[in-house]
Amino acid sequence: MLVGHFFRHFIFSRRAGALVRRISWLSMIGISISVTAFLVVLFVMNGMNASIKKRIIGLEPHLYVQVADVKSATLLESHPVYQRLQEDPGNRAYVYEIQDVIIRTQDGQFRGGIARGVNRDSMSHFMEQLQKMSESGKSSSTYFWDPQDLPDAGEVMLGVDLAQSLGVFEGDFVTVVSPSGLLLPMGETPKFDRVRVKKIVTTSLSDVDANYLFFQRGKALNTLLGDNVRTYGIEVWLPNENQIENVKDDLMKFSDVKVETWMDRNSALLYALKLEKLTIGTFLGLAGMIAASSILTVLALLLSQKKRDIAILRTIGYSAKQTVRTFTQLGFMLSFVGVLIGVILGTGISLYIQANPIQLAVSQIYYDPSIPALVDFKLVFGVLFFSGLIAWFGSYIPARTAAEVEPSDALRMK
Repeated sequence: MLVGHFFRHFIFSRRAGALVRRISWLSMIGISISVTAFLVVLFVMNGMNASIKKRIIGLEPHLYVQVADVKSATLLESHPVYQRLQEDPGNRAYVYEIQDVIIRTQDGQFRGGIARGVNRDSMSHFMEQLQKMSESGKSSSTYFWDPQDLPDAGEVMLGVDLAQSLGVFEGDFVTVVSPSGLLLPMGETPKFDRVRVKKIVTTSLSDVDANYLFFQRGKALNTLLGDNVRTYGIEVWLPNENQIENVKDDLMKFSDVKVETWMDRNSALLYALKLEKLTIGTFLGLAGMIAASSILTVLALLLSQKKRDIAILRTIGYSAKQTVRTFTQLGFMLSFVGVLIGVILGTGISLYIQANPIQLAVSQIYYDPSIPALVDFKLVFGVLFFSGLIAWFGSYIPARTAAEVEPSDALRMK
């Protein structure tokens, strides 16, 4: 009760003085804005990271399996590791083939790319996942497709960025050349295949959109088979993402098998996201601590102006420890009110963004035209706890000077 009385009359009353009152208001507002910005930015980054991971998991196989010294899809389908994957009816396992290629348009534009050959079931599953991702997002545009969109004999599917860099559209023809043809002697014609662009897809995954060319195994790019530069493997989607490590450990029991998870293949991206979040969170936290340091100024001014009041408290029986504790509680209340307001505002704004992602104008620079958020209440309680500790110790430092006030000297002051 006494601390609350001092809080009202020593800091926010006219008796406190205009300077102390204004600095106190500015301190609370600064702390509130800092905490609000800290929470909103981190929760928005949580939402963006979760959106990126969800899209990667939805569109990339959970596991990539490769077998040493297997140079054809037929041999891979007869390998025991493929049979092991087929034992679980919930697994979706498809053999794929992949190779680097050079793509040349009729206008003479050319660019390197990655040709990925899969069967029709794999391609249908990929397109279904792409449509689900589009429908689950709160975007104004939805991706539609039907089975007739899948490339057939002599047809391919291009990523949108690759198609834009080449200047091709659906229905155009392109020539696909193996890079090994560049090493041929002058006068020899490299192997090539002329294919039609059946579909241009947008996945919002930069590597896929900028580099990949998809085709059905056995129905396109057959001319390039003899170069022995294709790599064969098995792509696996599991019914439960939590089984990834268990399935990986089981497959690694085969001595000639190499297994990569989607996390292994995207480790650089995931590390960059964590580092970005840590860096931004650190600097926002430091900015908040700078704003909170104004509490030291408030208490220093208050103690310098209230020496006679402190002396009176000491005269009527207040001990030095009680005086320090009282002014520590004053500073704590002042800073924690700002923290509490910031937490309420930051969490409320983030919850609103989480329910209603901010829609941005569709532009080529944006993969996902929305700003999502994902509220983590563990972080909210962590901010309250650590902010409380910082506020308490930050208030204790200047409050110790209250114990140095000598009642006799202070009461003689005019």
